[in-house]
Amino acid sequence: MDSTKDPRPEWVRRLEEKHGLPINEIPGTIYGLCYDPSVVVESVSMDYAGDPPEHNARGYLSAGPIRHYVGWTQQRDPNRRIRNHHNAGTAVTVTLGQGTMEREEEIKRTGTCPTCGRPYADSLTR
Repeated sequence: MDSTKDPRPEWVRRLEEKHGLPINEIPGTIYGLCYDPSVVVESVSMDYAGDPPEHNARGYLSAGPIRHYVGWTQQRDPNRRIRNHHNAGTAVTVTLGQGTMEREEEIKRTGTCPTCGRPYADSLTR
């Protein structure tokens, strides 16, 4: 497909080319973050952003303070990616598991935080 007409982000095209798989089938690490207290986070996902979305150089900002963030990374060390979602002084509990982006979306919308027992979806704006 001609990348100039492909609406998907460049990082998606690169991962699919690298693995020879559609993005939703590429294995990676799913992480769930539980913040106490709730915080505003940066994300590449619009799932937490307001309308219109605010953003900075690293991504979109959540519409307000959120209790949970669920993400996926294909990076070997997920800690680098996780650190992008909170400041060093933020109290956060991290839950990790293996899975695809498709599974991450399912957990984000239907999962429950093992730390506090609240639905992850409570933090979504969409």
